[in-house]
Amino acid sequence: MKRVSIVIGGKRYTITLEEPFADLVEKELEEIFDMGKNNDTKLLLQAFLSKQIECLELEQKINELINKLSV
Repeated sequence: MKRVSIVIGGKRYTITLEEPFADLVEKELEEIFDMGKNNDTKLLLQAFLSKQIECLELEQKINELINKLSV
């Protein structure tokens, strides 16, 4: 288990995750946020929406591949 912390809107949030998932989450968070400083809530919302778009695009690609395999 590994603890990952981030400060957003003046509050520290710490989550405990199992490795290697924790390492992946920490790496992704470090790409978006300044882990050593306070981060604006707006940045969190932008990161969430960006991930939602990424998930939608992956879902579309998966569906395209399923359709190709079904033919």
